[in-house]
Amino acid sequence: MLWFVGLGISGSKSIPVEALEVLSKADIIYLEQFTSPIGKSDMLKIKKMTNGEVKEGKRWLVEDGNEILKHAKTKNVVLLSYGDPYIATTHIELRTRAIQEKIKTHSIHASSSLTSMIGECGLHFYKVGRIATIMSEMKSLTTPYYVIYKNIIEGNHTILLLEYNQDRDFFMDPKDALIGLIETEKGQKRNVINLSTHAIVASRIGFKDQSITSGKISSLKKIDFGKPP
Repeated sequence: MLWFVGLGISGSKSIPVEALEVLSKADIIYLEQFTSPIGKSDMLKIKKMTNGEVKEGKRWLVEDGNEILKHAKTKNVVLLSYGDPYIATTHIELRTRAIQEKIKTHSIHASSSLTSMIGECGLHFYKVGRIATIMSEMKSLTTPYYVIYKNIIEGNHTILLLEYNQDRDFFMDPKDALIGLIETEKGQKRNVINLSTHAIVASRIGFKDQSITSGKISSLKKIDFGKPP
């Protein structure tokens, strides 16, 4: 059996009640942290919830999937991730492979920072367009730039996710993302974004120190938004 379990957005405190029993009976728990990190204190609490083996679910391990699927054929295996398990396309692909290999799967959903953020910012779900990710490489900003462009044409908001690299312990600073978009505008010249464009920067949604700041890019690019994510 392969379980896909969401941790929620507030660490170990937001684990669904149903998941507690699943974790306690699991033979192996993979803690997936390449989409968003799980704090050390939460990791210790999770380890106390189970008598099974707890492993780190690195990106390559989940994308490859062979080890997880092999164990899931004879054991109770849990892939535990921050937020909801199916926000990450990698998890959906792994579940599809499990089904194809006749491995039973079960899902326990939880709140996601992505969906929670929309409401916290006062936005309407039906006005949210295509989502894009901004990476640190300057040339990669062309895609999110055109996602914004198309969403503006359709009258929709654009949600931009910022790069997180677990292996490098790297989080992209919102200021760098905004500056990168301004630089991309200089090359594309479609009048999509400028220093007067209004934006919202949301950080640490679901935690006590969550931060939501709105304003023109000219002012936002000067702000220290604190620790990620």
